[in-house]
Amino acid sequence: MVAMVPFDWQAHDTHFIVAHLHYVLIGGAVFPVFAAFYYWSGMTSSRALSERLGRWAFWLMFVGMQVTFLPMHLTGLMGMPRRVYTYLPGMAWEWTNLLSTIGAFVLASGVALFLFDLARNFRFTTDDDAGNRYGGGTLEWLPTGLYSTRSIPVVRSRHPLWDNPELAREVEEGRHLLPYSATGLRETLITSPVRAEPQYLQIMMGPSIWPLLGAMFTAGFFLLLTVQAYAASLACLPLAILSILRWLWDTDRPVPERTVDVGAGIMVPTYVTGPSSHGWWATICVLVVAGMIFLMAIFGYLFLYGIHPSFWVVPTNRWWAWIVVATYGVGAVSTLYGRRLLRREGSTNWSPTAAALFASIFMVAAFALDWRSWQGQGLDPELTGQGAMSYAMLALQSQLLAVAVLMVIYLAARTARGLVTRPRNTTFDVVSLFLLYSCFQGAATALLIRYFPAGG
Repeated sequence: MVAMVPFDWQAHDTHFIVAHLHYVLIGGAVFPVFAAFYYWSGMTSSRALSERLGRWAFWLMFVGMQVTFLPMHLTGLMGMPRRVYTYLPGMAWEWTNLLSTIGAFVLASGVALFLFDLARNFRFTTDDDAGNRYGGGTLEWLPTGLYSTRSIPVVRSRHPLWDNPELAREVEEGRHLLPYSATGLRETLITSPVRAEPQYLQIMMGPSIWPLLGAMFTAGFFLLLTVQAYAASLACLPLAILSILRWLWDTDRPVPERTVDVGAGIMVPTYVTGPSSHGWWATICVLVVAGMIFLMAIFGYLFLYGIHPSFWVVPTNRWWAWIVVATYGVGAVSTLYGRRLLRREGSTNWSPTAAALFASIFMVAAFALDWRSWQGQGLDPELTGQGAMSYAMLALQSQLLAVAVLMVIYLAARTARGLVTRPRNTTFDVVSLFLLYSCFQGAATALLIRYFPAGG
């Protein structure tokens, strides 16, 4: 609605925007959260929330939302700006604001009733929960305790508990796949994406405090930025990175058993690499997102040029681009050579990782040459769109390189502990994929900012 320029021209920064935002936000996000409390509270509470109070809370909040924000649309169209708490008399806004005030109290009473219900009935438990009170047919209602499901059932519909009312008991008795730990570690099954056929056994991280610390420091980094506590925020960043890397340390861990029986005589491998592993595809997804961001940056670069091409200048010393591209090319070749060394029987344990380390050094050197040579163009990013977009694209490349260097250091740490397996290794696959993409984007950036606009 507000994406239409003629309409937004009239409604921008009025109470209409406030009403429109809260209609979408409350109806689309807040109401489902309250519904989720009532539907899933029996999973973690020994007493379910009251359905009767829940109905009252819903209707109070629903009516309150309509009475609050529906008149507010009209108030905004009548000209009342947003972010004001008072206004002159005679503006004809009194009655609509009075209705919105009444609706706000009704909405608040519904929230208060929910909080009362929560305080009265919610009792956290891990053993004696209220259970599936509303007869849900999906897998989250399988018995789990603190250990996830005892066995993994074959699912043939969206509501397996409705199809087989005995499924929960069968799962608890271990009558389905992976009824016991095949390796003595925390495990799960990786299946094919369409037919869900078992592919391999994935070793999971064990119980630890590291994911909690990673979440706390990550939240601290972003939240402290909002209050301009920059020093504390920057202190949280390395702690978050170290916590997450330590949590991931046990994920790429081969076990003595090469294949295991996961039930019904189905034998699956315990370790796979390359396109067969979910880690490989997860990295591909990350790189697709990175590529989309890069394409959007290119679009912004070309769009600014298209608006005012007369203000853009033809870069000088374009030959620097080919030196940068060649240096990135050496990094890519070194990465590919490291993958080859990993498969070669005669190479040492450190040879593949050393090739990745050399690749990262060449990549950093290429970026340093790119940045330094571009500074000689004399394009101030604070004064020209061409300079701003060029430095923005270089900054985007610097972020990739920071992650790439961190990944190579992580790979070196695992190599030092003897955890990089031969002839294939998932960690090395992931790192090499990221290095190769970073080389490609860096080379493309160097060529774009120096050879567009053309001429000269």
